[in-house]
Amino acid sequence: MRRFLWVVLDALLITISLVLGLVFYFDMRPPEPHVVHTIRTIPLLIVSTVIAVKLSGLYKTIIRFASVDTFLRIVFSTLAGTGVTYIVSLLFYLTKGDGPNVFLMPRPVYLLQWLIVIFLIAWSRFAHTLSFTHVFHLGRGKAGKRGSSDARRILIIGAGYAGATVIRDIQSGRYGDAVPVAALDTDVEKIGSRIGSVPVIRQEDLRTTVDQYGVTDIIITVKNPGEDLINACVETGAKVQIYSEAKGVIRELNIADLLGRAEQHLDMSAVQEYFAGKRVMVTGGGGSIGSELCRQILSFTPEKLIIYDISENYMYDLLFELREKYGDLVGNTVKLEVGSVRDEESLWRVMGRYKPNVVIHAAAHKHVPLMEDSPEQAILNNVFGTEKTVRVAEACGVERFVLISTDKAVNPTNVMGASKRLAEMIVSAYSTTATSSDSSDSPVARGNGAEGEKLNGRNKGMACMAVRFGNVLGSHGSVVPIFERQIRAGGPITLTHSEIIRYFMTIPEAASLVLQAASIAQGGELYVLDMGEPVKIKDLAERMIRLYGNGDEKIAYTGLRPGEKLYEELLRDEENDIATEVDRVYRTRQQAMSRQEIEQILEKLTRALESHTDIKRTLAEVVPTYQQS
Repeated sequence: MRRFLWVVLDALLITISLVLGLVFYFDMRPPEPHVVHTIRTIPLLIVSTVIAVKLSGLYKTIIRFASVDTFLRIVFSTLAGTGVTYIVSLLFYLTKGDGPNVFLMPRPVYLLQWLIVIFLIAWSRFAHTLSFTHVFHLGRGKAGKRGSSDARRILIIGAGYAGATVIRDIQSGRYGDAVPVAALDTDVEKIGSRIGSVPVIRQEDLRTTVDQYGVTDIIITVKNPGEDLINACVETGAKVQIYSEAKGVIRELNIADLLGRAEQHLDMSAVQEYFAGKRVMVTGGGGSIGSELCRQILSFTPEKLIIYDISENYMYDLLFELREKYGDLVGNTVKLEVGSVRDEESLWRVMGRYKPNVVIHAAAHKHVPLMEDSPEQAILNNVFGTEKTVRVAEACGVERFVLISTDKAVNPTNVMGASKRLAEMIVSAYSTTATSSDSSDSPVARGNGAEGEKLNGRNKGMACMAVRFGNVLGSHGSVVPIFERQIRAGGPITLTHSEIIRYFMTIPEAASLVLQAASIAQGGELYVLDMGEPVKIKDLAERMIRLYGNGDEKIAYTGLRPGEKLYEELLRDEENDIATEVDRVYRTRQQAMSRQEIEQILEKLTRALESHTDIKRTLAEVVPTYQQS
C-alpha cells in the first residue's frame, strides 16, 4: 500500500511538472493546441517515468534513509521517462505524413518538465525524511528537541565527516529512539559551530557535557582515539561505543581499545601475492593463533589449506565458521587432519599426501604453570614435536617453515619458555642446507620407491624462520577472559603481583604480522613483532572493572606462580633487531647451532626422559639462558 501511494503521488507530480513546463515556456499563456497535446502526452509520460523510477529501485528504498544516491536515482529515472516520451512523440510526428500533430511539443517544454519533476519528486522524498527526523524523533510530546523521555541521549566524540555521518544516522532513526545532544572536538575552528542542530563543544569539557546533557551513550568517531580519551569516556559511566569508518558500523568497546591498541589496517598485498595458489599447512590450526592464521590465509585464495590439530572439536568449529563465510570455496580448499606433532607417522602421512609449500607451526603447550608441573610434556610436544615437524617438512619439499615462538623464550625462567627457546634453536639449525640422509629413513621414502626418490630430491633449501611475540588478547588461557569471568561473577579479580607487566597484541594483529614476516623470509631469521608499550596487569584489571563491572569488584593478590616473571623481554642481550621492509616487523639473526649439536641435545633430553631424572636440571644444561625461578 505504501508503494502504491508513492506511485499515485509520483503520477500527480509528473502531471504537474508537464503542465508547469508548458505554462512557463509560453509565459503563462499556452496555445490551445498545445494544451490538447499536453492532455494527450500525460498518460505516456506517467507510464514511462513510473516504470523508469520502479526499475531504478526507488520504490524499494527506505525513504527515511534517503541520500545522494537516492537523488541520483531520481535524476536518471526521470530523464529516462522524459526522454522516452519525447522520442515516442517525435516518431509519431515524423511518421504522421500529412496528418495532424498528435502530441509533440517544443523541446524546451520537455527540458523544463524534466527539471521540474526532478525537484518535485526529490522534494517529496527528502521532505518525508526531514519530517521523520525532526518531527517524529525530535519533536514527540513535550520533549521537543531533547527527544522522548525514554530516548537515549548520545554524545559524539569527533565533529568530522564520521561524526556528522553518525549524527545523521541517529536523526534518521537508524539507531532507534535516540537523539544526538552534542559533538566534542579538539579543533578550535569547529568549536561553537553546529552539525545541523547539534552543537560542537570543546573535548576538554567531556565531563561537564555529560552531566549537562544527561548523556547515556558516547560514540567515538575519531580514528585513533588513544588510551586516555577512551578511559576518560569510560569513567563518565556512560555506555561507550566506537564507530569504525572503514566498515561503517558502530561496535562495542573492547579491552583492546582500553589498551590503546588502535585498529591496524596493514597492507597485505605482498602476503596475498605470496600465499595465493600455495598449499599451506598450519599445525595447531584449531587454537587461538592457529585458527586466526587459517582465517586470514583462506582469504588469500591458497590452493590448499591443511588444518592439522589434535583437537577435532576446535577444528570442526573453525570449519563451520569458514563455511559460513566462504561457502563452496571451503569444500575445495580446506582439509582437516586430526593428528599430533608428536606422531611422526601422522606427519609423514599428511605432508606426504598434500606436499605443502608452507608449514606454519603453531602447535605447542603454552600454559606456564601447567608446564612447570608437567615438564616432560612440554619437552615432548614443544621440543621433539617441533623437531619432527621441521624434519618431515624438509624431507617433503616444503619451501618455507614458520615457527610461532614467544617472548617467554627470552631468558626463560620457566619450562615452557625454555622449551620454546629450544624450538627456536632447532628451527635455526634446519635453516642450513639439508643433508641427503635426513629423509632417507622416512616412512614415505621407505614405502614408496619413486615417491621416496622424489622426496629425497626435494629436501634442499627450505627457508626456516621463527616469529616471536608476547601475549595475545582473548587467547585460550590469557588473563583477559579470566578477568572478565571474575568480574561478571562479582569478583574478586585474582592477580599474582601488583607490578607484573606484559606485552599485549590482538589475535588478528598478531596473525597478520606473522604472515607479513612469513612472506619476506629468506631463511635463518628470527622475527620480532612490535608489541607496543608493555601493560601493567594491575592497570589492565582496573580498566576491565570500569568496562564490565560496577566498580565494587576488588583485586586480590596471590603471589607469583612457579616460573612466572614480573616482566617479559623480546630480545636476548646478544640479539639486535633490524627494521624490515614491513612496518612493525623486526629481524634478528642468531648464531645457528649445527644439526649435530641439536642431535646431541635431543639425545640428552631423551635419556633424561627415559631415566625420569630431573628434566629441569637437564634443560638448564642445554639452554644456557634458562634460570629456574
